Amino acid sequence: MGASPGAPVVVQYLYVHRPGESFRYPSSRDRSGNPARLAVRYLECALVQAASLALSGSACELVLVTNLPGPEALDRTGARLLRRIEATGVRLVTADYEHRPAGENADFAASRYVFDAIRAVAGEEPAGRTLWLVDVDCVWVNPQRGFAATPAPPAVGCVQIPYPPEWGVDAWDRNAIGALAERMGGEAGPPPPWIGGEVLAGAAGDLLELVASCETLDGELGELGVVLQTEEQLLTLAAALGRIELENITRAVRRIWTGPRHGAPPPEDPATLAVWHLPSEKGLAFRRAARDLQAGREERLRRELEDPVRAMRLFNVQGAGRARQVRDDLWLLKQRALDAAHARRGG
Repeated sequence: MGASPGAPVVVQYLYVHRPGESFRYPSSRDRSGNPARLAVRYLECALVQAASLALSGSACELVLVTNLPGPEALDRTGARLLRRIEATGVRLVTADYEHRPAGENADFAASRYVFDAIRAVAGEEPAGRTLWLVDVDCVWVNPQRGFAATPAPPAVGCVQIPYPPEWGVDAWDRNAIGALAERMGGEAGPPPPWIGGEVLAGAAGDLLELVASCETLDGELGELGVVLQTEEQLLTLAAALGRIELENITRAVRRIWTGPRHGAPPPEDPATLAVWHLPSEKGLAFRRAARDLQAGREERLRRELEDPVRAMRLFNVQGAGRARQVRDDLWLLKQRALDAAHARRGG
């Protein structure tokens, strides 16, 4: 991408499950239980995100951290996608999953892999170099605006999500995490803000400090017999205790639920954002864009991204027409049937 040595590094990360591991990702749109099929779903997203940066001509370095030794560890479709990702200008970095939570909870089983991605990349960079750790199901619609939102050190940028205090995963909602923080010496007060895991942006040295703080906190939780399964839970607690310094950058990055049934409030003026996190579009808009890229139709995606209105239509950010909804629903029904067939055959 022609990036200078001091340009930002955008780091995507993907842990590919091995046969026999338990996992469940509700927004993945894959119910087959087959790690290879799940990997394809996320590799499609990684390709589209990388292309959204490469096609804009952004001066940045692209990295994908994964536990894969190479394309040969995937099925044919996955290997083809990984090679296409590399051809987009992405550097592959290998890292094991060393921050796996204790216990056997399958929900969001690889969510803490972000900490390993930080260790793998930030540890090899100058302490002041800017890194953006980004979930694969994100699209960059204005990279310059995004990079300009990087907080000044020592803060790390994140997305704070105004979930209701009683919303959470595995009974760990904002109320429960606030009570846990108070139990561990934190100040009493309102429930802490929920920290999303889709983006962590800051200087390499500060991100390493964030990981070290979370590792220490995880050890303290183990002594209390408490397990927080996801990175979002751990980050929310660490911030509530003042262990890490975070800055809300939702002016530039937002988690946007798409489709007619999610029930989330519509995003406010998404055209002004720099990065869209689109969990519901895995297997839908991401798959369509990935197929165009694999077929050599990069210019189509470039044109769509250059026009905010067309980009919002492509990625279903401002809703879709009836014909598009019917097409998506039919595809989902077909996908569920295929997943059920794969599950019956044992993957």
